[in-house]
Amino acid sequence: MANPQYVEVGKLFFEEGLPGFSHLQFFRLLQEEKGSPFYALESVEDPQVGFWVVDPFAFFADYEFELQEQAKASLHISQETPVVVLNIVTPRPNQQITVNLKAPIIVNQNNRMAKQVILHEEKYDVRQPLLPVRQAASK
Repeated sequence: MANPQYVEVGKLFFEEGLPGFSHLQFFRLLQEEKGSPFYALESVEDPQVGFWVVDPFAFFADYEFELQEQAKASLHISQETPVVVLNIVTPRPNQQITVNLKAPIIVNQNNRMAKQVILHEEKYDVRQPLLPVRQAASK
């Protein structure tokens, strides 16, 4: 596994909300187990809204993309700004978990502003399996 990034838990501000939740701007990032690449992203404004997110670099060492200038400007990101990348995970049937690598959440660590961006790279999927699918052992 790749080295995970340093992720500071606490409040985050989504100026435009998240897709489908544009009315919610304030979220809390929580980590239940220190050192885990998994986090909970919970709405401060609506306790019914929350997501599991993951540090993608703990599972996808070659995950990289160029952040568009518009996203950098809206988050006030410069060359020296510490940035964190998180991706939403979704439990699926048959004990599968997928990760949305196509639309990462970018966090400016300095001002705690966050935004979910849609990447133009074709190589990333919205339902990327988190772990390889295990084949049933043949008898």
